[in-house]
Amino acid sequence: MPATCTATRKKDGEPCDLPIVANSGFCWAHNPAYASARGKGGRNKSRANRVQRLVPASLKPTIGALFAALDEVHAGALDPKQAQAMAALAGAIARLYSVGVLEERVAALEATEGRRVG
Repeated sequence: MPATCTATRKKDGEPCDLPIVANSGFCWAHNPAYASARGKGGRNKSRANRVQRLVPASLKPTIGALFAALDEVHAGALDPKQAQAMAALAGAIARLYSVGVLEERVAALEATEGRRVG
């Protein structure tokens, strides 16, 4: 029977019953050697991180400004009407960007189709 982890579970305070990893006295979840990997895994799976990977570099400053405006509105430092105007402008920029991307994709498809036909 393998030895079990010496840590306690956070929610109920009961001892952890997972097997230890590499004679460390801890399971994979409580082993301090894996702490940075667990943190990176959690941060890389966050919604904000996934969105950042999908957003083109040219729009990232706009998203940053919108998040800052949200914080300022919440703190009472920015008029909600100004934030609403910022969001409307950002939406227009995003729509224009989408149109540009779609046009590029259509042009690439047409070029590929043209090579097949000719």
